[in-house]
Amino acid sequence: MRPTFQSVGARRTVRPMITFVTLTVCLISPGWNAAPQNPNLPEVQAHDGKVDDSKPFQIHAERNLVTVKVVVRDQDGKPVGHLQQQDFRILDEGKPQEIVGFSEETSLSSAPAATPSASASPANAASNPPATAKPPAQRFVILFFDDFHTEQQGIAETRRAAWKYVMTGVHAQDRLAIFTATGSNQLDFTDDHDKLHDAIFNLAARSHIVNSCPVIREYEAYLVTQKDPNALSVVHAEGVKCDCGEDVAVDPMNERSAEIMAGNTRPSGAGNMSSGGNMSSGVDPCTPVAKRRVEIEALGVWERVSMEAQHALDAIETGVRRLAAMPGQRTLVLVSPGFLTETQSQRIDEITNRALQQDVVISAIDALGLEARTPPDGLAARPDLQAAKAKIQYAGTGLAESVLAGLSFATGGIFFHNSNDFDEGFQQAAAVPDVSYVLALSPSNIKLDGKYHSLRVSLNNREPYTIQARRGYFASEAALASAAPSGQDEFEKMVFSQDEVHDLPADLNAQVTPGGESRPKLTVIIHVDVRQLQFRKEEDRSADKLIFHTTLFDGDGKYVTAKEASLDLHLKDETLERLKPSGIYAETSFDVLPGTYRVREIVRDSESKGIAALNYTVQVPGTSPAGGPQ
Repeated sequence: MRPTFQSVGARRTVRPMITFVTLTVCLISPGWNAAPQNPNLPEVQAHDGKVDDSKPFQIHAERNLVTVKVVVRDQDGKPVGHLQQQDFRILDEGKPQEIVGFSEETSLSSAPAATPSASASPANAASNPPATAKPPAQRFVILFFDDFHTEQQGIAETRRAAWKYVMTGVHAQDRLAIFTATGSNQLDFTDDHDKLHDAIFNLAARSHIVNSCPVIREYEAYLVTQKDPNALSVVHAEGVKCDCGEDVAVDPMNERSAEIMAGNTRPSGAGNMSSGGNMSSGVDPCTPVAKRRVEIEALGVWERVSMEAQHALDAIETGVRRLAAMPGQRTLVLVSPGFLTETQSQRIDEITNRALQQDVVISAIDALGLEARTPPDGLAARPDLQAAKAKIQYAGTGLAESVLAGLSFATGGIFFHNSNDFDEGFQQAAAVPDVSYVLALSPSNIKLDGKYHSLRVSLNNREPYTIQARRGYFASEAALASAAPSGQDEFEKMVFSQDEVHDLPADLNAQVTPGGESRPKLTVIIHVDVRQLQFRKEEDRSADKLIFHTTLFDGDGKYVTAKEASLDLHLKDETLERLKPSGIYAETSFDVLPGTYRVREIVRDSESKGIAALNYTVQVPGTSPAGGPQ
């Protein structure tokens, strides 16, 4: 008799996209009956649902763990591989730190689809090999367009280059998605060129530059809210010219000093100054009002800029989360001129930690390209203020770009800038370094006070290499806790990975048979060789537990459904001997629509803590409805 069980819910990262179907797990073995010989202690017990009493992912996680992804490049810009932990050194606020974790990561070249194994077909199952399937999706790229901050010319140039990348740089196993900062004209992962074309060429700039007089740029507005003397001098002079029609002839800072010396302690912009800048006992109806107006407008500009930066960062994190739910190599290409994040540093650190934990690489393309710097006009009578305004604008451009460089360097991506060759930009940004390194440190005696800690990664050798790594982190309990991986996180990463693991002797096969309601039935068959399992002895029994987690992804790599079940083994000696030649088989079935599927099977052994992670691609024949498999 084959025991029947119900489906299990998806894990935290595994968000269900369709209603789960009934799960059937069955044991089949030639010449062996799973019915217990001793009713008080069954030899085999099958269970459905989430298994909580087995914890094979026992990792050592320091309480204050900081993850640092490092890419080392040679003089030609090529990533350097085969470095060891002892080759690196990390300074935290200038103090050397012990590297408590180290790994070398290589990018996916081609994830081989699993092929049927002869031993994976039970003797009492009909031979029904799956139809030939197209290669499954294994590389996922989000093209993220910052339509909040990119002007229309930048959108036009980068979307043309993006489409060229789709036509020339995307391969059969790649899936692309289009995301935007505003959430407009987005497209989920697909290889449909028509859909990608429409999504790309429907992109439009949604920046909110107000052509007021004067035009107060983002960084200038920030400095005004911080009462920066130079920024106040500039906007006051511009405001007076706009509202009063005259140039300020003297330095407003000298004007302010004269006010103070005369005993006038009123706030900036409220002094009794004539439009020409001379002290006057009369009341000037224009100048103080103009000064106050531009300060209020600067505050409004900065509030809008802060809100748009928050929305853009939220959208970037949404993209990172979406990539985390895709099974394979994950890249987010951020196309943006940059934006000011002077009050968002901790938010960026949170996104960095999430991307590092989910193996998401963020690369960036500066949508400004090689912009010609034109000096500001409108202050011809005051060359000193005109120079101050130009300095503020150039400083703001650099600070806006820092978010692009920071996210790229911290997650192992590249920052493509100072170039108008956006075709090359997309080719570089969408690629993942062939090799990178993940270092972990646990700073000692750290105060969780939320302060920023600068990091510096270097090499112990003298080779002329350049190092790309995150520049720091925030020492807060929440941030460091989120950076430390849990066993659940590691399991989810394995489910959504395409890497195969063979710590356990397991094989995978699949069969397609007609099902009810015109839906084919996809049966996944897992074979485990009991000869290499580690049993514990319980009197006259050999005891162990096997846990099976089966996940289906469609041809675009999107999660479809998952089931989990376990087998408690309490085998008598004679039963174990009978099973050694044939092994144990477990089945789980899904009612599916026609299409291509990738089966991801994780088998865990509670005694040895061993794991098998297997892939199998199967084509379910038939005509699928619009939208592909459900």
